[in-house]
Amino acid sequence: MSLCDTLQNILKYEMGLYDLNGNLKEGKDVGLKNDEFTYIKLGEDILAIKGKLSRDACNLIEFYYNSFYKKEAADTLQPLEHILKNDVPNESLVGKFINKSVMYIMCPLKCVDILKSIYEGCKVDLVEDEEGFYIVKEVENFEEEAQSIIDELKQEGFSNILIGCGRAVKGSYTIKNSAVHAKISCFLAKNLGYNEGLFHIDKMILYGIISESDASKIDFYLNGGYDGFYYVYKDKELINTAEVLFRCHLNISEASRRLYLHRNTLLYRVEKIKNLTGLDIKKFEEAMVFKTVIAIFNLKGK
Repeated sequence: MSLCDTLQNILKYEMGLYDLNGNLKEGKDVGLKNDEFTYIKLGEDILAIKGKLSRDACNLIEFYYNSFYKKEAADTLQPLEHILKNDVPNESLVGKFINKSVMYIMCPLKCVDILKSIYEGCKVDLVEDEEGFYIVKEVENFEEEAQSIIDELKQEGFSNILIGCGRAVKGSYTIKNSAVHAKISCFLAKNLGYNEGLFHIDKMILYGIISESDASKIDFYLNGGYDGFYYVYKDKELINTAEVLFRCHLNISEASRRLYLHRNTLLYRVEKIKNLTGLDIKKFEEAMVFKTVIAIFNLKGK
């Protein structure tokens, strides 16, 4: 919202902000020659207000003007750390940091020196906050980039590293959007029960929608169905079996190999899940429903 719009909402007077040559910069063109107006010189501008104001009111407007444009300048000119950590208007960031993406690394803050050494000599911005670090750069392959970070931190004795990724900056999608998406992806992954890995916002959309959804609406759709889900949810063996099967793209043989199970043992567990939930997770659509309901349990603390 502009300075004139903000003041007009408060004072209920029409007004316009002009430069010293009389050119309107914002607000309404109320004119500059009227005895019933109040005129206030604000820096290199003149504020024309369609009404009579007291000197005290004018002083408050001058104070607000200075504060308003100092904040605007900070939003535009401050370094990346200011942008990522503060409520900077999205419109002021359009066209900046084009093609760059943000990765958010949830890890101990003492990892800072390791991260700096990983990116030494690269065109990268590293910004620290309370839970981890933002990495801002152009990323060609998120999976390779994230895995190299995880591997390096593991070598130094750190574990449980979650990395969230936002999209590349373009159009109206700004660096702030990418940073918010990266951090949200990390926290969604943590709430879903993951303790390591890469989580790009493009693959976390469904979980974000679930986490923001009204609990009563979710209960409405779950009510009367999937009663056996609670037992599956509490059975780590069954949940792990399902997760591995999903990672293997529903390939029974590959999932058996990764789980070190006989194929028939895996099929027995899959059948047990079906008996409890009514869902055959060997089938894609039913597997997606299963994943969604388990995500609801994780995100909503069922």
